Amino acid sequence: MSRPLLAGILIFIAFASSQTALAQHNYRDILSIPGKVDQIHYDNLLHIYAVKGTELLKYDPKGKFLFRYSDKELGSIGNVDVSFSLRPLLHYPGINYIVLLDNTLSNNRGKINLMNQGIQFGTLACTSVQNHFWFYDAMSFQLIRSNENFRPVFESGNLAQILRLQSLEPNFMIEYNNRLYVNNPASGILVFDIFGTYIKTVPIIGLEQFQVTDRAIVYFADGKLSLHNLQNYQLTEVDLPEGCLDARLQKKKILLRMPDSIRLIELL
Repeated sequence: MSRPLLAGILIFIAFASSQTALAQHNYRDILSIPGKVDQIHYDNLLHIYAVKGTELLKYDPKGKFLFRYSDKELGSIGNVDVSFSLRPLLHYPGINYIVLLDNTLSNNRGKINLMNQGIQFGTLACTSVQNHFWFYDAMSFQLIRSNENFRPVFESGNLAQILRLQSLEPNFMIEYNNRLYVNNPASGILVFDIFGTYIKTVPIIGLEQFQVTDRAIVYFADGKLSLHNLQNYQLTEVDLPEGCLDARLQKKKILLRMPDSIRLIELL
């Protein structure tokens, strides 16, 4: 994590003086990008990404449009992972495909049918270090880590049996700092190391997606940006502008998905 991003996280966490703290602050608008979108994301270079149906749009940190990718044959984009800005990953879980892009959103590797890679029903996908990938195969209830040529280097086996989970229906996963975070709404966030060894469960129930930092799980819920401190378990909630549909922490700024625009605000 960059020092500015860590500093921003520490500012937010400092608001928490009790087990749960609600922070209400003034803010200033940094930029606004007009238009209704389905998803918002940002990479480690602070580029802004928006998903609009079949399109992925990329903007620079000042909101200037840069690149577009779309493939109408694949349909609407399901999941996006821009953890590595030079190789964004698009996942189409309904048809078991992924697409790997470069930093100009060009598709240089074609459409990748996961069925041809031995993944029967890849409902989740994300990038990993060393040009590797993580997949969750809902047919076998297992995590699969593969190399850049999609050859498996790890298979977890049936996680429902191994972890003795009554319900295993993960809906999101992301790798951060050599840890894989798999969201199972019924039980919480399952944490694994880079070798697929289970470490713990973070007991946050019912999430759809989240961000991970060195110190916190960050997620949007009920009109607030929530930070669950992984060290002392304190929860900090930051009120957001009315009508906000989703939010992403961006250093000490917050990227917002509004009904008719993308906004970037900075707390004062």
